[in-house]
Amino acid sequence: MPRAARCSAAVAGVLVVLGAGCVGGGGSSSTGSTAGGGPTRAQFQHQAVAICRRYQRRIGTLKTATDMAHLASQGARAVALERAELRELRALTPPAADRAAVKRMLDSLDTSIATGAKLVAAAKANDVAGVAADAELLKAQLGTTGVLARPFGLDLCTG
Repeated sequence: MPRAARCSAAVAGVLVVLGAGCVGGGGSSSTGSTAGGGPTRAQFQHQAVAICRRYQRRIGTLKTATDMAHLASQGARAVALERAELRELRALTPPAADRAAVKRMLDSLDTSIATGAKLVAAAKANDVAGVAADAELLKAQLGTTGVLARPFGLDLCTG
């Protein structure tokens, strides 16, 4: 594949992948209070979904990149928003029974954000192969985060 076509293909999907990193909008939940007086899973989920939706709206306003420089610029914005979102999600108190699993899920999301930052660095360096490789890795990592989120009735936002 010619370099220009590879660049175009890599740029086309990367912001979608970067914007897909948030936890949110699932279907199942539990109700009632927890034994330690902490939040219920439903309360935790409600707060997490609200955070996710707020950041997804902001990420959704980013323009689709048309070249590597634009990808670097828009990708940096998406990564900054994802980092802020992760900080807010980590500030939530999950139900005691779910704390370890929520930590694993958020750690997985953190790993994805780090890969997104690496992808942005590759775009800044005009490294088409690096961008493509990081985009594939990021997609796989976000799939893992989705699996970890599923038990909470949360799944990955799709942008």
